[in-house]
Amino acid sequence: MKKFVYIVIIVVTGFTILTFAEQKQSVVKPERELLNVGIFDSRAVTVAYVHSGLLKEKMRKMQKEMERAKADGDTKKVERLEKQPIAWQKKIHRQGFGTAPIDDILENIKDALPGIAKQADVDVIVSKWDIVYQNPTARLTDITDEMVKPFDPDEKTLNIIKDLKGKPPVSEKAIEEHESGKSY
Repeated sequence: MKKFVYIVIIVVTGFTILTFAEQKQSVVKPERELLNVGIFDSRAVTVAYVHSGLLKEKMRKMQKEMERAKADGDTKKVERLEKQPIAWQKKIHRQGFGTAPIDDILENIKDALPGIAKQADVDVIVSKWDIVYQNPTARLTDITDEMVKPFDPDEKTLNIIKDLKGKPPVSEKAIEEHESGKSY
């Protein structure tokens, strides 16, 4: 009988130890792998885009569309198309001098983004102006130079971008004042 009691005690003790070990394992946080976040200055990407000729090509297409609309007598379309360059210029100012989102510009290089991420060894790419919180241990890698490369910038454009990087973005208010005739 004593043997039976010892066996029961050993089995119960074993189960108890296993239960505590399992509970302790579930409480211990596993070490997490940090993501490497690629950040870029969206103003630099905008400058590279504007100087790449893609915007000029877009304007040429719009001009041809305008000519067709005029030839067809489509006054509503002509009115709409006449407003587009003004709206684009305002948007480009906010993107190139401020911190406005550049999703429309990034659309031009979307196929290059996986390669840029791989080359820079980053897991995520985000505009540096879109970071609302950063854990002090987060790994951020500036990939601005890699983000402008697909636009094949010339030396003049690269110098503009270099100069831009050292300056803070212009506020929305200052851009609006500039557009209304006041200066930055």
